[in-house]
Amino acid sequence: MRELRRRTVTALIYAAIVLLAVGGPPIVLWILLVGAGLVGFSELLRLRVGRPALAFGAVFVLGLVCLGFLRAAGALGARAGTPDWVPVWLLLTIIPTWAGDIAAYLVGSAVGRRRIAPSISPGKTREGTAAGFVACALAAVAIGVTFGLPRTPVLIVALGLGPVGLAGDLLESYVKRRAGVKDSGAILPGHGGLLDRLDSLVAGAPFVFAVFIAWLLTGLGGEGGMFERF
Repeated sequence: MRELRRRTVTALIYAAIVLLAVGGPPIVLWILLVGAGLVGFSELLRLRVGRPALAFGAVFVLGLVCLGFLRAAGALGARAGTPDWVPVWLLLTIIPTWAGDIAAYLVGSAVGRRRIAPSISPGKTREGTAAGFVACALAAVAIGVTFGLPRTPVLIVALGLGPVGLAGDLLESYVKRRAGVKDSGAILPGHGGLLDRLDSLVAGAPFVFAVFIAWLLTGLGGEGGMFERF
């Protein structure tokens, strides 16, 4: 119970900082992303250099950049009347990822029995993973409905963001196992290092950005298909 309380307090502070940056001027988020990049790379260097670490480092940088670009997209594609400063595509990335992480942790801790990758990430279970995928998908659809986003891109994100985030999580876990450590750092009490908190998000951001770009390239303002709204 004490550990859950500590994790919850840390998560709330972390979420507040991120959401304040997301809702503020774009420069605020970019400053936060640069800071996260510096901290993340300092943690990655302590995990030793190797191909898995280099691969995750590339994902980490790409993910941070895509988060910034998704913020720049603002309310593009949302229903009329949505303020331009509302970063709907960034919220479509962050909120479902958080929902998936929370559900996976709670369900996995409560009823998880079957390990999904015991040699890489012993704490992950099939039950928790399934719950995380469902929560991520539901949150993505909720964001889509709230802002009237195009249906097809949202459904693609709903189905794909959870598995992509899991892949990023497992890659970071593999890097840690090769280095012989449990956490990438200790900057976030109850959660470990910054990489432990951002692994799913930085993996999911390029995926959502790719879906967003594909939607743009099909032509804005069309009818039906990619353009049918919630």
